[in-house]
Amino acid sequence: MSRWARPARPLAPIAVAVAILGIWWLVAHNGGSGWVQALGDIVFGTLVVGILGPAVVLTRARVKILNAPSDGLVGTPTAMRLEASTRLRVRPVSPPGEEALLGPVGRRRSPDDRISLMPPHRGVHETVTLDIATAAPFALQWWTRRLVLPLPAALHVSPRQGRPTSFPLRPNEETGATVDWTQADVGQPRGARPYRPGDSRRQVHWRATAHAGELMVRELEGPSTEPITVTVILPLDPTEAERVAERALGTVVQLLQRGAPVILSTVEHSGPVDSLVTDRRSAGRRLARAVPQSGLHTSTDVRVAGSQ
Repeated sequence: MSRWARPARPLAPIAVAVAILGIWWLVAHNGGSGWVQALGDIVFGTLVVGILGPAVVLTRARVKILNAPSDGLVGTPTAMRLEASTRLRVRPVSPPGEEALLGPVGRRRSPDDRISLMPPHRGVHETVTLDIATAAPFALQWWTRRLVLPLPAALHVSPRQGRPTSFPLRPNEETGATVDWTQADVGQPRGARPYRPGDSRRQVHWRATAHAGELMVRELEGPSTEPITVTVILPLDPTEAERVAERALGTVVQLLQRGAPVILSTVEHSGPVDSLVTDRRSAGRRLARAVPQSGLHTSTDVRVAGSQ
């Protein structure tokens, strides 16, 4: 947390107002009658408290994140639940979001204070930056303060789902013609086995699941299809990188809907990553963590190919 509060308006008008009030207070005490001095004391004290009091309130204010999602979507509101020790105006800065008033009103505490984040770009956020402000106790001057709070879990902002990239067809070895990718859930069933990560949800065997007490899937005769590798190399230009990520997500979702196993190949801060994705959420998380490849300055199409 930042220790220092700052006025929401420039300091010069505040300093001039305090100086004028101070001069009036001195004149009233030196040459005025008793009621003028008393009135000057009241007005001067009220204005000083109204102008400088919010800084004290803001310095003592505490904000705590109670609940935050781990997944978000570009341009879509993502709700986060907060707890504030006093009534505050809260504005999310990074990721940006909608301004809201949070905290107790009088002696009543709000049971559900929320703010909405609106991430404009994909990415992973470990913290959230907030501008909190108050004008208590007299609403004469707003003071603001910036906080950087760690999130309970990293927020993965997935790109929007764009138009899928056209992918090549696989040649038929017998006829020489091209055929479409076969679905992953075709073949002759030969029994049931326990579910393993990566299995298609369409293969769940509900009757066997009810008998076994655990999730079971149909086991087919031999592998039905080879995985499809979707390679995503993001350019350095942020706008074009967003478009490439959107096309990649659309392509992966289309392939998954057709029942094909998909391996997503990206570059992250730790290096190249090639791993199986099984649904839109896992693909969105991978693309949220993807970074541009060093030395690439132009846009790169999403590449789709069968694994060897």
